Amino acid sequence: MSALTLALRADQGALVIEALAELPFKTVFDLIGRLNRQANAAAAADADAAHAYSVSLPDLQLIVGALRLLPYHRVHLLMDALEEQVAGMGEA
Repeated sequence: MSALTLALRADQGALVIEALAELPFKTVFDLIGRLNRQANAAAAADADAAHAYSVSLPDLQLIVGALRLLPYHRVHLLMDALEEQVAGMGEA
């Protein structure tokens, strides 16, 4: 399974974790753990800068599905950014 790289700022990463936390624990605990480890590794850097997160396609599908459950006004900018990044992956 190939890895995808997403660029997320700390606030965007926190929103992803918040969305995932609304899903059943057994479905998301591994992904949340991996995202937290990647966030902690980047914690020493600038919080306003985007950091690379490595995820699989099923991870990305789970993230997008979880974000869709949150109110639109909270997630629409992040969803737009993710869509743009994924479109760019197809062009590369």
